[in-house]
Amino acid sequence: MLRETGLLLAAGLVLAGCGEEASRPVSGGVYEEYAMMEAEPAPAPPPPAARMQASNDAVSVSGSRVQNAEGAAEAAEGPLLAYTYQTSLELPADALGSTHEAHVQACQNAGPATCQVIRAQVSNADGPRPSAYLQLRAAPDWIVSFRAGLETEAEELGGQVLSDQTSVEDLTTRIVDTAARVQAQTTLRDRLQQLLETRDGDLSDLLAVERELANVQANLDAQASVLAALRQRVNTSMLTLNYQAERQVVEPQTFNPIGRAFKEMGDVFAESVASLILFLAGALPWLVIAVPVISGVIIGFRRLLRRRKAKT
Repeated sequence: MLRETGLLLAAGLVLAGCGEEASRPVSGGVYEEYAMMEAEPAPAPPPPAARMQASNDAVSVSGSRVQNAEGAAEAAEGPLLAYTYQTSLELPADALGSTHEAHVQACQNAGPATCQVIRAQVSNADGPRPSAYLQLRAAPDWIVSFRAGLETEAEELGGQVLSDQTSVEDLTTRIVDTAARVQAQTTLRDRLQQLLETRDGDLSDLLAVERELANVQANLDAQASVLAALRQRVNTSMLTLNYQAERQVVEPQTFNPIGRAFKEMGDVFAESVASLILFLAGALPWLVIAVPVISGVIIGFRRLLRRRKAKT
């Protein structure tokens, strides 16, 4: 049993080396000793064609089947590419919202298997300068057909396509490598399960194999998820649409300051009159006292001047 265990663990570490990271070796001096004594030389890594062929198989992960890379034939015919499109549209303000809604509806009518709305947003819908945003993930054929009619649709509405960008990412290497890791982890998991089913050996040895099996299964689930995400990026394309309202030569908000000034003119005049009334109300008591005093001073000064003239 120990000899068989050592052989299986050594083979498992070699298979895991083809994957993302080698699984953690099972602890215990007996396992390590037999692994060093009995392990055969590690086989050479499979050629790219063999790795791609191995990735064509479907593997079982946590009870569900996950589709791997499509195999050597597809990879040999051409690279696995992920396309991303970005288009900016300038439309009349009164047509922007309805156009955005029509595009969302077109994606929904195609069905979730063909097109999915990732994000849809409309800003300042009732204002003079509305804007909108739409992000779709759809089948490449649907995306091509949809984009082909955008320019004509914009021109019919009195708008235009401001920009149209296409970016491509080659995912061939990542998909093939990830598929090989999934295959290696699957083989290692199956061998550990077979070893565990024999139920022969000490309890500590069986517990060590169970821990190793749990680590391998966790790595397998993670790699299968990454592979599924990469395959989705190849099988579908991402389209981002930005909508903005057409800028007018003279927009209504240009004369807003003048309109606000006329509207506030009455308030400013009333406040000024009120301030004057308050000032007069505060100064009136002082005027009652100051006027007689000032008048007396002026009369006395004039009399003094007359007397001096009379003496001279």
